[in-house]
Amino acid sequence: MQTTPSAPPLIILNPAANRGRMEAWRALVRPRAAAVGAEYAETRQRGEARERAQAAAEAGRGVVIVGGDGSINEVVNGLLASGRQVPLGIVPAGSGNDFACNTLKLPRDSAQALEIALNGTPTAVDAGKANDRYFANSFSVGLDADVAVAAEGMKHLPFMTGATLYYASSLQRLFFGYRRCPWLTITLDGQPLGNGEPLRHVIVAITNGPTYGGGFRVNPTATHTDGQFDICAVRYMPRLRALNLLPKLQKGQHAGEPEVTFYRAQTVRLTCPQGVNAQMDGETLRATDYTVQILPQALLVRV
Repeated sequence: MQTTPSAPPLIILNPAANRGRMEAWRALVRPRAAAVGAEYAETRQRGEARERAQAAAEAGRGVVIVGGDGSINEVVNGLLASGRQVPLGIVPAGSGNDFACNTLKLPRDSAQALEIALNGTPTAVDAGKANDRYFANSFSVGLDADVAVAAEGMKHLPFMTGATLYYASSLQRLFFGYRRCPWLTITLDGQPLGNGEPLRHVIVAITNGPTYGGGFRVNPTATHTDGQFDICAVRYMPRLRALNLLPKLQKGQHAGEPEVTFYRAQTVRLTCPQGVNAQMDGETLRATDYTVQILPQALLVRV
């Protein structure tokens, strides 16, 4: 159900975004929020942005999030759980900003992004659901989900942000965790791949946008308004070969590589009896079975 909010929006700032260096965003956003009569709130703990966004949407109010992909993921979960469609504005302030800057093409300039977040045109875009959780941009299992887990432990290191963090984490997992690449049974729109037999994969990436992980162009032709996922499946290969493929994956030049296959689907089921890590917009989880569904035009984003 679509709702046009009449009340001023709720503006949520994540003070932990950008490794906690949010002074410039705070100085920009707080006076602008006061000028337009918006409610301004800073989160204090994980999950708070989701709760605040859901309450705002249930009251028919739009939401603006100032943060990175993880902050956006929280807000998207709150909005979609509300059952009401209200405008979402985004001011990118994270280390990767894949959904905001590479999928939605929002400006990296904070002042410009804030004006769009408050006054831009509400545009319907696709979202995804994996089991009982939602995502805006990406879901994946395999090495890159292990990378997301490793990245959490490396964020405190100097210069570890965005693509640098993701690349360094990828190399760490390639050297020290590569043998744990999972055996997966994959079903696309009800049709099993490989006669339903488990196949070993390095990565299976299901995305609405072209990039994730700080700019890695894993599904370079993905479109976030077409009602379908783009899927990149990378089959298991020797470690040295994987090391050589990684730079091509980063640049979106991996099409045509023998281990890489692209698909499109609306529903994907992934099964791994031993359990496998997954990442959704950079947030991690672990399960033995995932059902991933496209939600066409489920989000209303100001662009």
